[in-house]
Amino acid sequence: MTRVTSEEYAVGHGKPPPEHRFQKGRSGNPKGRPKGSKNRVPQSHTLEFGTQPANQMLMEEVYRPVTLREGDTTIQLPAIQAVFRSMSVKAVKGDRFAQRLIAELVQGIESADRETRTEHMKTMMEYKADAERAIERAPAAGEPEPAIIPHPDDIYLDMVTPKAYILGPQTKDDKREWDRMLARRNNAQGEVSEFANAYRRARKPDKKVWLQEQWHFEQKMYDMLNDGLPPRYRTVLKDRSFADGASQAGMQRKNDWPNER
Repeated sequence: MTRVTSEEYAVGHGKPPPEHRFQKGRSGNPKGRPKGSKNRVPQSHTLEFGTQPANQMLMEEVYRPVTLREGDTTIQLPAIQAVFRSMSVKAVKGDRFAQRLIAELVQGIESADRETRTEHMKTMMEYKADAERAIERAPAAGEPEPAIIPHPDDIYLDMVTPKAYILGPQTKDDKREWDRMLARRNNAQGEVSEFANAYRRARKPDKKVWLQEQWHFEQKMYDMLNDGLPPRYRTVLKDRSFADGASQAGMQRKNDWPNER
């Protein structure tokens, strides 16, 4: 076959110069998709054990943020929530299919939730009863009270909801943290009493001012720790100051515990 020289090659439409033509065996778009990569799961999609790629992709897609406009403002919601919102709007406007679908979804969710809570309540009731029996048997057997975590006294069973709550440490690590917190609370009680007594004995005004500041600081520390505890763990502060600026019991409490509602 005769080689065509650059002088003989007619450059024009569809005929680029020889030096700019595609070379055999070389991609015309070296930065494009690698050969054989189609439909592969991206490496960034790390799959948990037992998870199918399509399932994970679907979950990522339904929780992908989408932007919606509501009036004059725009908001971002997970895609699945945007779908539910659209269905709810249609249901409110009288779409019977949307109304029926929303009702069925809600009923299914509530039914599954009740079943889960009931099963959990049953498990916790059995645990609480077994733990209480173990504690009651210990003295009769001449043994110390077993260190049961969670302690049965920390389990609150709300028979109305029904729902079980653990109002105390749930693991050994939790117990160590709670013990440190209770120790600091008790230490604050000792400091409060010490500064209160020193304040009462002091005669110099500047000394009394300093002692009262320390007294109030430790009192606030006590209240911060004590108010955040469930009722079973709370104590009553001795030598409490009621002067202006001093914290008071309950002031630091942000939320009631389930057994206080």
